[in-house]
Amino acid sequence: MIARVAYFEGVNVEAAQATMDEAEAIIRPMLEGLSGYQGVLELVSEGGKFVSVTFFDSAESAQAAEGTFDQEMPAKLGHIFQQWEGRRVSVDLYQVVGDSRA
Repeated sequence: MIARVAYFEGVNVEAAQATMDEAEAIIRPMLEGLSGYQGVLELVSEGGKFVSVTFFDSAESAQAAEGTFDQEMPAKLGHIFQQWEGRRVSVDLYQVVGDSRA
């Protein structure tokens, strides 16, 4: 399993929390339609840092999804992302070597 980890900084946490349901309604169908998609974990700190971990069956599937993350998602969520204010600072792929969540 591969984890695509995107880091964001400067996120307006209150705005993100207030619009998360609306964003989720747009994002979920896009993610579930991605080849090899196996789930997502999103984390936010009070200081405005946001981490999105999207799981895929392979590095190839994760790399093939970049167009969705870079173009389709911002196009459909632009009005919401403007309120969130933050910026993406990095994206990396990691091999999942352990997961003990129940």
